Amino acid sequence: MRYTESQQQSGEYLRLALPLMVRQGAAYHPVSYALWYEHVGGLNPELSAVLQARLEANEPLTEDDAYRLYSEHIAQKEAAVFENMRQCLQVLLAHTADDVDSIRGDTSRFQRTLRDGSAELTSEAPLAVAQQVISRLLHEALSLEATTRTLSEKLEARTREVSRLTEQLNQAHSESLTDPLCGIDNRRGFMRAAQAVVDISDGLAGTALIILDVDHFKRLNDEFGHLLGDRVLRSIAEVLRANVKGGDTAARIGGEEFALLLPQTPLDGARILAERIRLVIERGRIRRDRSEQPIGAVTVSLGLALGEPGESIEGLLARADAALYAAKRNGRNQVCVSPVSAAAARPREASCA
Repeated sequence: MRYTESQQQSGEYLRLALPLMVRQGAAYHPVSYALWYEHVGGLNPELSAVLQARLEANEPLTEDDAYRLYSEHIAQKEAAVFENMRQCLQVLLAHTADDVDSIRGDTSRFQRTLRDGSAELTSEAPLAVAQQVISRLLHEALSLEATTRTLSEKLEARTREVSRLTEQLNQAHSESLTDPLCGIDNRRGFMRAAQAVVDISDGLAGTALIILDVDHFKRLNDEFGHLLGDRVLRSIAEVLRANVKGGDTAARIGGEEFALLLPQTPLDGARILAERIRLVIERGRIRRDRSEQPIGAVTVSLGLALGEPGESIEGLLARADAALYAAKRNGRNQVCVSPVSAAAARPREASCA
């Protein structure tokens, strides 16, 4: 979904949405915010009817409610946009095919005129017959020229329309794979990138995955507010973007959870990268809005796993996630590495640095 509201108008929507989000049971992540943003902005009447009924009945949204409503009233609407574009392309192609058929008929008629004229122009044909043949040929040639010129103009216009629709499709596709807050891939984009690695490399063997989570993020939000929390998330996304290259993928896959997918990366190299990211984030300073006072160090915990032969995307995610939670249990602000996959004979505890 592409929103066109000005900074002032979107700021007003934020002011109206926050009190409503406080009353819900779901976390304050982009999915739940999108629901209330569209509600207070009057952008989605069907969604507003559902949310208003929940408000009047004093029934807070749960996590499951938030994702279900987003899927039903926002994501499906985006799918409708894709379908509309697809239908427009179909109509354009059908009209172009009709135009080609039209000129094909004119060309066939001109060919018949040429054949008939050739048959009439024998050595004994009088001058009057030759003049008639020439007149018919000239008429058909002019008609074909006009048809061709008209078709060329139509094709140029439809080429421009196809280019416009293609640009819209590319933009919509890009937006559907991008986290709107952080500007990096969302979970859908991450899964698509992981599948591309599987397709190209015939599996995830040798692909490193780092998952990182902001330490005490809820406390940070409670103390300094969600706008500053969003700034923290954007800052972390910038750190990740600055530390990926080539075929690497940085993504925000959850509320305060990020992932780095590193194809063909040795475990030691991935561990060094994870530690470098941890240090950069720890040493960075986020300042309060309209103030020079920093909020103190923001730290992250990181889990690292290296893909093994035959391992699925879900399996690699699960191992990296388990290593992340080992880092949390061991005191946070550190990197833990998953030694083996769940499919291995005897998995060991993640090692932490």
